[in-house]
Amino acid sequence: MSAACGSDRRSFDSYQEKPLVTPGQRRRKNVLVPAAHSLGGIGVIRSLGRAGYRVHAVAPSRDALGLASRYADERAVHPPLSSEEFQGWFDDYVKRNDIALVMPGGGFDPDASFARKHEAVFPFNGGPQQGAIAASKFRLFERLSQHDGEAAAHLPPFLLVDLAAPLPTADELASLGVPLFIKLDGALGTTGASGDDVLRCPNGEAARAALQRLAADYSHALVQGYVAGRGVGAFTLRWDCRTVARMMHRRLHEMPHTGGASSLRQSWWMPEIMADAEAKLAAIGWQGVAMVEYRYDEASGEFWLMEINFRFWGSLHLSLYAGVDFPRLLADSFFGDVPAQLVEGDIGIRCRHLYPHELGYLVSLWRDRAVSWSRKAWSLVEAVGLTLDPGVRSDLLFPGDRRLFWRQLRRALTRRGG
Repeated sequence: MSAACGSDRRSFDSYQEKPLVTPGQRRRKNVLVPAAHSLGGIGVIRSLGRAGYRVHAVAPSRDALGLASRYADERAVHPPLSSEEFQGWFDDYVKRNDIALVMPGGGFDPDASFARKHEAVFPFNGGPQQGAIAASKFRLFERLSQHDGEAAAHLPPFLLVDLAAPLPTADELASLGVPLFIKLDGALGTTGASGDDVLRCPNGEAARAALQRLAADYSHALVQGYVAGRGVGAFTLRWDCRTVARMMHRRLHEMPHTGGASSLRQSWWMPEIMADAEAKLAAIGWQGVAMVEYRYDEASGEFWLMEINFRFWGSLHLSLYAGVDFPRLLADSFFGDVPAQLVEGDIGIRCRHLYPHELGYLVSLWRDRAVSWSRKAWSLVEAVGLTLDPGVRSDLLFPGDRRLFWRQLRRALTRRGG
């Protein structure tokens, strides 16, 4: 674990003589990878496993797809994070298996109560302020809005709402731009049932009514107005107060087609957006991996921050295919082998998640009466072309671990058949 950024910042040159972490050394490192049911978790398992780390894949359910990965050395099902049993399970698992590192994701965060006695095994620069920001979109926007210059630039229209105080009027909310998005943090919940959530409201009246209801379960909420544009992401690994790896992507398809999870994306580059992302991460003193999500208006060149996720992302496989092995680089940095040179990815690599995301994209497009028949017809032609194009990668059809794709497909067919 490294100290927070300060005057001890080191340059790239100071890492030139550091010995590499060898595969043999990695085999002696037990790394716990949570969220083995998620695409991001599966990507982390594959990255660390092929690099030689001893991977302990864990998930809340035994049918988690990542538990079947050939890159997982050990597999375990854990109790629900909110249960009384989880603390004992986590303490025992870390001690019994000599866990040296816990990768971020799936609620396994250093600010969680169960993790406090084990903070030395989390790749995190520590401190309650960074922990609060990582756990809360409200606190993130609050912190960024207090800065001057680049850190406070390119923020969308938003309001930070104290739900115990008088609420904004419907007109004040609508002035942000509709539809409105209410973003809620489990960390700011006031009841045990509170969790992270995003509510879409068509107008100011609906948003105000939702805020009135939410006051019973949350202390604060972030309200964002609609901004047009394509979804793009800037991905970074920061260590010792500098960026050691980075890449970007743009979303080509989303599920549903009007905006949602990325189903087809392409590695891409826009220096202005990356510079903004790095400025924001530096302003909050972040160390570790981060996905900085934007909306980019290609016509005007404007872009707006949507959110920052301080864990591995669902489209992680694109990074692996593009040559930026974020999980391995994070683990290596944690164990003392920080890259001597900035690692950047190849541009133009495409990757998709066929089921359910790409099929969901097509279904949503065809069900939308506002979409022209010519666009619907073209979507089918495009789908065939993407399937036949050997240059288009697949999240699950990953080299050396392709069986996860077929297992997922078999599950889908079984559910439909049942």
